Amino acid sequence: MSITSPLSILFWLGIYGSVLAKTAQVNSSSSLLIYSSMIFLGLTLWDILIAGLTSSLQKFLNTNILKWISILSGISLIGFGVYFGYQGIKALIG
Repeated sequence: MSITSPLSILFWLGIYGSVLAKTAQVNSSSSLLIYSSMIFLGLTLWDILIAGLTSSLQKFLNTNILKWISILSGISLIGFGVYFGYQGIKALIG
């Protein structure tokens, strides 16, 4: 489901785009293909791992634990947003 989510696609294109731009400056095009394949493989494995964990640990999750997971996830996303926003402003200014 993650690969068909528009928000997820935009998120990973943003992350992958910056990684690809830096990699393209340093490495050959064959290395870019390998790095791209590994990124997609890593995302696929991550999604399978998360799906497996959530289905197997579902009986241990209660409302309080889910609330804390949501809070930590939100803080993490805000942290990424601030970091990439800072990097974008720094790139525009400098």
